[in-house]
Amino acid sequence: MTEALGGTFHIWATYVLVVVAIAGFAWERIQVEVVSLLVLVALLLLFELFPLADADGENPLDSRRLLAGFANPALIAVLALLVLGNGLWRSGALDWALRRFLQRVGKRRHLAFGICFATVFVASPFVNNTPVVVIFIPILETIVRNFSMPPSRVMIPLSFTAILAGMTTLIGSSTNLLVSGALSQLGEEPLGFFDFTVPGLVLASVGLTYVVLVVPRLLRPRHSPMQRHLTGKNRRFITQLTVGKESKLIGKIARFDLLGIRGSRLLLVQRGEYGHVSPFGNLKLREDDVLVVMATYDALAEAQTKFPRLMFSASGTQDLPANEGEREARLSRGQIVAEVMITPGSRLAGYSLDEVGFRAHYNCLVLGVERQSRVIRRRLTDTVLREGDVLVIQGDQEALDRMREHRGVVVLDGTTQPLPAARTAKKAGAIFAGTVLVAAVGILPIAAAAVAGVALMLTTGVLTLNQATSALDRRIFLMVGASLALGAAMLETGAAAYLAQGVIGLAGGAGSAVVLSALFLLVALLTNVLSNNATAILFTPIALGLASGLDSDPMPFALAVLFGANCSFATPVAYQTNLLVMGPGYYRFTDFLRTGGPLVALLWIAFSLFVPWYYGLLN
Repeated sequence: MTEALGGTFHIWATYVLVVVAIAGFAWERIQVEVVSLLVLVALLLLFELFPLADADGENPLDSRRLLAGFANPALIAVLALLVLGNGLWRSGALDWALRRFLQRVGKRRHLAFGICFATVFVASPFVNNTPVVVIFIPILETIVRNFSMPPSRVMIPLSFTAILAGMTTLIGSSTNLLVSGALSQLGEEPLGFFDFTVPGLVLASVGLTYVVLVVPRLLRPRHSPMQRHLTGKNRRFITQLTVGKESKLIGKIARFDLLGIRGSRLLLVQRGEYGHVSPFGNLKLREDDVLVVMATYDALAEAQTKFPRLMFSASGTQDLPANEGEREARLSRGQIVAEVMITPGSRLAGYSLDEVGFRAHYNCLVLGVERQSRVIRRRLTDTVLREGDVLVIQGDQEALDRMREHRGVVVLDGTTQPLPAARTAKKAGAIFAGTVLVAAVGILPIAAAAVAGVALMLTTGVLTLNQATSALDRRIFLMVGASLALGAAMLETGAAAYLAQGVIGLAGGAGSAVVLSALFLLVALLTNVLSNNATAILFTPIALGLASGLDSDPMPFALAVLFGANCSFATPVAYQTNLLVMGPGYYRFTDFLRTGGPLVALLWIAFSLFVPWYYGLLN
């Protein structure tokens, strides 16, 4: 009796934690990382304070078992592939081929995406779909940048397309191979390469229609912190100017359109310790007056040429060029104007421009600052920098390269990006291609191949250690670790089997077609909470038992498990490809619920209508 109560307690406690985890991930008011840690701590406390005992008296859910998810090969593979993709992007290995491709398609955006997704759909049934998605993530990132689109529009469709195509052949997904292997171990004939291609194509066609026509409408445009600042030609920057000798402005009356440049406006005239704001009255400008001006990016560049002696002093007064020759150099052809963003966690945040000293440290002048469209009515050099501030800077190529190496800022607008060395691009391309090939043909597991690829990129100089670690996504790391711990609890406590018995028991007297439909739905729901592989292993023997009890052909019941376990659309942790696109698409947990939930329901309906008819279970 005590053991029964203990088992029931652990089962219901696990159910509660699963619901809490899903609700916490979907709520989004608390960071995913925090929710993951809280769920993980709850699991550790639950099974350490109230241990679960197996037949040998051991606790199968001790700390080692619950934390083992952080060393899971699937998680390691995803993180390593993110680093490989970063190396491919940084080296420019795909630039030449993509430039040729984009030249051919021109402005025909739908043609470009059509070719890419058609290739994914054709390749995924014959090559494990994870390497296919790995290949196309950097390709689609480049294409969306070319068409000024948010990457969130295409990354989830990429993952879903690969998963749907992987349903059609034996090697299209690891789930298919696991179901076939489980059938063989249970004394049944293993699945052939094309045994389920017809029903697979029916389901894939239904799903692909939804992915093409509906999913893009459900996805919200999500940008990286950089990209949010890359759009909008009318953005306003705040700049600080010092009236120098022989300035065209000396003696002029201050007014809001003082510079006579479209897109600029005078906000403040600082004279000594006194600041004058609009309306300025009859205030006449003098030498050494400091002007605080709001201007567009184009207006800043025009002001630099129209008023060569009106010095941009936003970098700090002590950083102004000391002599006329250096001031003249600031207007030379070798100078480049670019935008940089103060990144989250930057050590520059909290310091003023005077304290940072951009010219002294980076040989750059700061021409202006944008802060979320807020108007700054004070001397800019006294303004403390914040995370997310965008600076307009001016300097030569060497200065911008030095700025780009600074971890606290990100140089925006790809026009200032130097061309990568050809040898680095070739190395990155060769390493990436070799990694995918080794994993695709089965020489090494994908985790081992990916880690080896990362090691090669580091040792050959394609990536530095800092660049590699910057590609890692802590959301994915913590969320997957916590989710795998929940999955282990569902399996070891018997919560998954208990739920399966209850649902199938309710449908048992309604006929084979209804039981088959219920089995598919249950597997499809649990695969988004557990993992697709764990669900396939757990439910294959259950499916065969149901078929035997109903005196039916075991094939459709095995396919209910296979197709249901492949319905990994509703959560990012359900399948590797979802995790791979989560970072590049800047997705949240709810994006997968919003788009993947209806897809699971749609495939359930399609399966329930077609498969029982196809296998003659409606008679």
